[in-house]
Amino acid sequence: MNEPAPTLLLGLGTALPAHSSSQEVALDFTLNVLRASLPEPAAKHAANLARRIHGSSGIVTRHSVLEDFRRTDAREFEFFPPRWDLEPFPTTRARMELFEAESVPLAGQAAVSALTHANVAPQDVTHLVISSCTGLFAPGPDVLLLERLGLSPHVQRLTIGFMGCYAGFNGLRVADSIVRADPRAVVLQVCVELCTIHYQKRPDPELLVANCIFADGASGAVYAHRDSGRPGIAAVAASRSSLATDSLDQMAWRIGDYGFEMRLSAEVPKTLRQAAPAFADALADSAGWSRRDVRHWALHPGGRRILEDLQTALELEPEQVEPGFAVLREVGNVSSGTIFFVLEKALAQAASAGSTPGPLLALGFGPGLTIEGAALWLTNS
Repeated sequence: MNEPAPTLLLGLGTALPAHSSSQEVALDFTLNVLRASLPEPAAKHAANLARRIHGSSGIVTRHSVLEDFRRTDAREFEFFPPRWDLEPFPTTRARMELFEAESVPLAGQAAVSALTHANVAPQDVTHLVISSCTGLFAPGPDVLLLERLGLSPHVQRLTIGFMGCYAGFNGLRVADSIVRADPRAVVLQVCVELCTIHYQKRPDPELLVANCIFADGASGAVYAHRDSGRPGIAAVAASRSSLATDSLDQMAWRIGDYGFEMRLSAEVPKTLRQAAPAFADALADSAGWSRRDVRHWALHPGGRRILEDLQTALELEPEQVEPGFAVLREVGNVSSGTIFFVLEKALAQAASAGSTPGPLLALGFGPGLTIEGAALWLTNS
């Protein structure tokens, strides 16, 4: 297998908010909210369900722009009302104001980290691609991030909105297309998600799962053409998208009066388990590889069950899925940016093992039910 493709991934960067909570602390917050919001025995039933969900999540720590989640005294809350029933529950407007205030600084941290890793100066960036599904405002994060980073006012900007956990792959594909069309382009991709600002207090099992696994974070990536003379850490060999049949109701993201509401069906792991092998085969084939020859994997940690089922379906060794499990443990699911956290882990794993250049397959999943993938050739493993 030869190193393919003109588009190089030059560098990666990630950023997390300052406030972190263990799953135990996050569970205590939810239990207090349920007890204050529901009558018995509904509160007891919901609390038992929340304990099972948190206990089986595979997550140790998550980060949030809100410190409220780790406070033990409701009178100290800064965003939520100072009472455990959280009433009056924050409106979507209040949550969007918080997103506008917090998203750009976090995105800026990830972008600076990626540019530093890539050894690219801000003024060299020609295109900015940004994705988020957890907030909306205009002039948007693309404009404010351009000003924050000192990018040229002539940078061409694109926002990918409301596509969910797989949007990082869509941004990668856009960057690849730009570089292929214009060998002089230098593309900065940024994903920023503040999932925790959409905390829901209703005892719906799907909302309890979303409260348990999603977290806040941002990631960045920088791309340029192979002929630019810049060293790369990977080459973009191929990408692929597929919409699973009869799965539209398995994952949804809706805007409500009190924030955005995530719906996750228990059928998602089964659907992915059935669809992933054929998808991975086709993705590898489009890069001119065989799936059996792929040593390195970056799997989006949509949840512990998803990773476990994918490991079985794809017949992967524990070390091949460890980057995904490590991000799940340490970060949780930060939606569109998560795949770049996993790629960082996979690249570090390859480097520590002294691997020679070779193929990597990255897979992500989101509403639709959509499967997205990218084939990368590691150039600096």
